[in-house]
Amino acid sequence: MYSQTQQSKTKSLVWSGYAVFIWSIAYMLPHLYWALGGKMGGGILKPNIVHSPDFEFINWIATVFLTGAGLIGLAFIYWNKGRVSSYMLLFISWAGCSLSTSHGIFGIVYRILQISGVVGLESGSFHIHEDAYVLWDLLLFEPWFLIEGILLGSVGWCFLKEAQSRKIWLAACLFGVIFGLITGVMGVRFA
Repeated sequence: MYSQTQQSKTKSLVWSGYAVFIWSIAYMLPHLYWALGGKMGGGILKPNIVHSPDFEFINWIATVFLTGAGLIGLAFIYWNKGRVSSYMLLFISWAGCSLSTSHGIFGIVYRILQISGVVGLESGSFHIHEDAYVLWDLLLFEPWFLIEGILLGSVGWCFLKEAQSRKIWLAACLFGVIFGLITGVMGVRFA
């Protein structure tokens, strides 16, 4: 019984680690394309961002972070983990879970409020032809953050083996997400 449970935990850790890697790298590719000067697909982004002189630099930064997030997923699987490196991986995963999940939740709610007219846009009220980037943000970018956060939380959960450790992990992730949401409401967004 013990070996079967241990094996299923290992399998769930492998699956969740690869899920983090694939999800992160898939989102990194368009950022790498834009960082290298590509222009295709820029229409789904806010126009003043695409025309910003820092657009390529911003995408290089995103490329580095997304590649790092993907490598964290692989590190949970392949890195020989001592006590310090395990805590380091868990901390990075917790921070990524907290930031990404709160960013996704806040962004989805905020974009829905903008579309419904409760919150205004810089240009005034929402118009589908002028503000299509808001829909893209709602349907593509913010859900990506939410799923990335859930995956990072899952890989940490699967890494931990004891029920008590998992309860603490869940509480820490929930606290991090709530803290991220509160700071978002206050106007401070970390991601």
